[in-house]
Amino acid sequence: MYNRIVVSLDGSPVAEAALAPAIELARLTGATIHLLRVVDDTWLTRYGVIGLPVGAESAGDILAEEQDDALRYLAVMRDQLAETGIPITTELRRGRAADEIRAAVAKGDLLAIATHGRSGFSRIALGSVAEEVARRMQTPVLLCHAPKDDTHDDGAGKPKSLAREVSAAG
Repeated sequence: MYNRIVVSLDGSPVAEAALAPAIELARLTGATIHLLRVVDDTWLTRYGVIGLPVGAESAGDILAEEQDDALRYLAVMRDQLAETGIPITTELRRGRAADEIRAAVAKGDLLAIATHGRSGFSRIALGSVAEEVARRMQTPVLLCHAPKDDTHDDGAGKPKSLAREVSAAG
């Protein structure tokens, strides 16, 4: 039915909410899970280093560090999901998140992406990558709502995320 189930991740528990349904669909269809992470570097082309508390040479260092963190995160996720027995692939892209997510999905794929489920002013003010992607996709999209009550926290009231664990270990 599907060649791949592309799961868009940003390192947050909200994004990771798309993993469980993606894994279940992969089991049912025999699809590969393709973990996608986008490092958004558009802020640099839009604003440059103006207003940043760093020099021009440091902006490249910031992007390189973000990319390294993203690669470590994808490796941890791949290793954790390997126990499912489902083939897992990963991809890191750079650019505007909505554009890069759409570009990573091919004919025959299903995109699984989580959404905060915001409405009203917060949706208008913060926007929604998931909504933008879903509206413009030519392939099927599985929108997964993240739980509103995040009971798994790190003890300090912050949601537990593999991204934070990877950054701390790296």
